[in-house]
Amino acid sequence: MEIIIGRDQQTQKLCVIKDGNARLCGQAGSVPMDVSRHHLSLQPAGNRKWTAKNLNERNVTFVNGIAIESKTICEQDKVELGNSHYLFSWDVLCEPTEETVDIRPLQDIWQEYDRQRFETQIAERKFNAARSATGIITMLAIACSLILGHGPVYLILYTLAIGISVAFTIVAYRKSTEIPKQQRDLNKQFQQRYLCPKCGHFMGFQDYDVLIQNDACPYCKTKFKK
Repeated sequence: MEIIIGRDQQTQKLCVIKDGNARLCGQAGSVPMDVSRHHLSLQPAGNRKWTAKNLNERNVTFVNGIAIESKTICEQDKVELGNSHYLFSWDVLCEPTEETVDIRPLQDIWQEYDRQRFETQIAERKFNAARSATGIITMLAIACSLILGHGPVYLILYTLAIGISVAFTIVAYRKSTEIPKQQRDLNKQFQQRYLCPKCGHFMGFQDYDVLIQNDACPYCKTKFKK
């Protein structure tokens, strides 16, 4: 296994090439220009030691303050690249641990939201059904009163029909504002809870079973632990 250490031309970051895969480390512009693209080669020498070798005769590498062309070194040695003495950190050789976030608690949040949303929809349908039934009853009461004439029965049925109509109008007015408010409050509460545990972004009004089909958060790109 050979690890090549150098400078990325576009970002001026430290570039670590291992097994053909390049990984950029550090801040943009942090690596000086006298560090070449392929500056230093590191090959395992056993017993936690490495054989360090310049990859170009113009490259300059210092080990513990002394310029070298090729030398067996260990991770306790101080390695500097180029005449600018850019300090090489051994930490860049460690494979970065891929961060994951557990989104399984979102399943309970979604199920609770879906249950309450369903109950709200059922309540709205029952209300609409009751409104339709009340309208039919009122029409029948008025029709019967007309058929029976203007006697006491007519007055009773007519009064009953008007009473039902007025009562339902009051209830309908209250329900017309109550149900939308319940839906609004439910959606607002859901938007405050159905969040990426890592970045806190709302995950949208999508079923949990759809959400877990994604591999990572669309905002912070953190991998999902499912």
